Amino acid sequence: MRQRFIETLINEYRYPPNTIRREVPVQHGSKELQDKDGNPIRADIVVYASKDACSSRDQGKINFVVECKRDKVEDGYSQLVSYIFNTSANGGVWTNGDGAVFYRRKDKDGLHILEETPSLPRFGQGWEDGQIPRIGELERPRNVRRLLAMCHNRLYGRGMENADSDLTMDMVRILLAKIYDETVTSDTAYPHFWITAEQYKSESGRAEVAKTIRSLFREYAEQYPTVFEKDEDIAVGDSTLVEAASVLQDYSFVSREDDADDWDLMGAAYEQFTHVTLKRQQGQFFTNRLIVKAMVDMLDPGIADKVLDPAGGSGGFATAAFRHKRRKAIDGTRPGSPQRERQLNLCKNSVFMVEISKRLVKIAKTAMLLTGDGNTGMTQGNSLGEYSHLDGWITSHCPQGTPDVIVTNPPFSGQKIESMITDDDILSLFGFGHKTDADGNFPVVNNPDDESSSTPVLLARQAPELLFLERCIDWLKPGGRIGIVLPKGILDNKTYVQYRRWLLEHCRVDGVVTLHKNTFEPDTGVRTCILLLSKPETTADAGHADYTIFMAQSRRVGKDSKGDLVYTVDEKGLATDILDEDLSAISDNYRRFKSEGMFPESEICFTTTRGRLDENLNLNPQHYSPDLNATLEKVNEFDNKEGWSVTTIGQLDKNIKIYMGPRWSSRNLVVEHPESTERLTPYLTANGALEQRRMSVKWFDLSRASDHQKACIGMLRVKHGDILISRSGTIGKVTYATRVMAEKYVVSDDLVRVRVPDDDMRAYLIAFLMSSTAMSLMKLDEFGSVQQHLQPRHIWGLPVPVPDSWEQVSAIIEAGKRMMSAMERTARADETLRTEGFDSLIE
Repeated sequence: MRQRFIETLINEYRYPPNTIRREVPVQHGSKELQDKDGNPIRADIVVYASKDACSSRDQGKINFVVECKRDKVEDGYSQLVSYIFNTSANGGVWTNGDGAVFYRRKDKDGLHILEETPSLPRFGQGWEDGQIPRIGELERPRNVRRLLAMCHNRLYGRGMENADSDLTMDMVRILLAKIYDETVTSDTAYPHFWITAEQYKSESGRAEVAKTIRSLFREYAEQYPTVFEKDEDIAVGDSTLVEAASVLQDYSFVSREDDADDWDLMGAAYEQFTHVTLKRQQGQFFTNRLIVKAMVDMLDPGIADKVLDPAGGSGGFATAAFRHKRRKAIDGTRPGSPQRERQLNLCKNSVFMVEISKRLVKIAKTAMLLTGDGNTGMTQGNSLGEYSHLDGWITSHCPQGTPDVIVTNPPFSGQKIESMITDDDILSLFGFGHKTDADGNFPVVNNPDDESSSTPVLLARQAPELLFLERCIDWLKPGGRIGIVLPKGILDNKTYVQYRRWLLEHCRVDGVVTLHKNTFEPDTGVRTCILLLSKPETTADAGHADYTIFMAQSRRVGKDSKGDLVYTVDEKGLATDILDEDLSAISDNYRRFKSEGMFPESEICFTTTRGRLDENLNLNPQHYSPDLNATLEKVNEFDNKEGWSVTTIGQLDKNIKIYMGPRWSSRNLVVEHPESTERLTPYLTANGALEQRRMSVKWFDLSRASDHQKACIGMLRVKHGDILISRSGTIGKVTYATRVMAEKYVVSDDLVRVRVPDDDMRAYLIAFLMSSTAMSLMKLDEFGSVQQHLQPRHIWGLPVPVPDSWEQVSAIIEAGKRMMSAMERTARADETLRTEGFDSLIE
């Protein structure tokens, strides 16, 4: 929290690092301040008036103090009082990491007080009233996401006057008022969108500022009657409006033609102000803008290309496509030339979007207005319905068979029944809405020339992402290209093989990129991929012709699982302002692949061919990874060695059993914090079983169990000597079922059980499964649209080198036995410590 605010002070407020100190002791006279326990009190961050004052920690030359707490604002205020009035500090800041409250020091009626103020002065400015910068002096915020998070926290922290307000749209309206002020006001004039400290602290002052901001929005809205309603206004109350304004006023948000390539303000607003529950409806997750940019760059739409997003959301792909096309027009023409004007108009009128949510269409239109006014192509409608039911602008300007480029992230079902498409009228329009015929083929729908005597059978439900995939291909112009985000399971899960077969018969797969698991975090952990496709000019061009496929595995997506941005570090280990991501390099390599036919291959980016796809038509890049395939080749080389062969684990011995326990619900059996465990049964999660000490034990009361639960528990118990392998999360971790584990514990179904009767074979197999070789091979068969998963069939089919005689590997077998023996001893010692250890003295 402290580091993030120091970053803000340096990058946003321009305070030199050599004026900032952390953990500064505060003096009261000649002594350091102490808390009630006698510990020294230290201020989290102190900003001094100069470098020299900072170096000498001169309490007489402190500019302001920052208190970083997760506690209430009131607690932070009290702490700041003790800091500020024992120093010369002019003010203070309380922050909880995202939100911040600013205070200035005031002397009133002989008393020292801290008065809340709308903003913190930048470096070189004072705290005095009237310090208003001119429009041209406002700077672009470095981290707009952080700034909007501050708005969000300010608004909710102060309480909303109108609980029914659509906060997302109100923030959009406030931003538009801000941008309109910057647009129509001279660079040398003072902004109208501004609140002074005096106005901030009075109700009448707030009302005056709110009135000005509302009038700015209305002036802007009246220019676009097709986007904004006649009486549309900012709905939040005056005080709430001013809270947002006080955060935004110090910065410039206007999008300029020559530097707006990556400026997606509405995307950031949508991400911060649309509630997670609303985003999850119909799978409408905010698409990471790095991915949006990478996909548009890879598809590389030309100035005249018609670009369509049939699942437009907040307009991220549409605005990114417009920016991409506009950059081409600006780079290729002279400023002010008729050619540039014509090309820019062409860019505006050749980007299209369809979105079912009226609310999101408005956000998308606004985003396009701010990007460059191409909002006429942003329409409301159901892209999965009849083409003729779409908005007239789409049916006349971007009908079926005309888009050159389709780029989209359709809603995912996550295999949840409530998210599936069940409308027969929609399902009947799609081959994917029907069951396959006896040959495994999808029917051709709405084809008057189809003389098939069989009647296609509708499915009861279908995942929306599959219907969107078929619709995109059908909508696309022959020779056009598609970029689509899909669940990763579509690439290699056996249940999708018929869809991959249809895809490969109707399209050319140009590229596949698997995305990092943090891509859609913190909203969902869905594992996703990008499919890059092109549609043949004729159906005769599709089919089984061999060609090269670009493949990539993104391992860095510029943010962590909480959604916080992650930056690269320099040679000193210090954070830079460069996002830690590999999508830019992947898109660069893809463009080289398309233009030159080659690029520097690596573990991240490589190629395979259509002819290499196996009978499962596996499209997962991991399956073709150079490192993992090198491991597979090394294992397969044992087949050519004297005295060796290669088989699968399942074929080692006919008596080998490989299985998982049943999926079940145990919630009613769990006893939290039991006083006595005498009559309870211990349960181990996957992590608990993998621990050498049993620190993660849950307790079950089996007297509550139903007959079904008792049957499940019987199947979940392991046998002494079972090899256990983690099947989700970090897959492939291996442990061993000791006698203590088998006799006492119920073990999670998240562990694949491998039961090997022969002692030597078991020891050899545990040594093999614990090797880096086996770990790589287990990753090779990863699948699943939500997480990485191993299934018993993967372990069954894992290739393993086998000697003609176990004597050849006696040292490995002995090492495996020593490992199992050590685990047995550790388990017994742990059990003894639990029953006869130190705790027994206390009892």
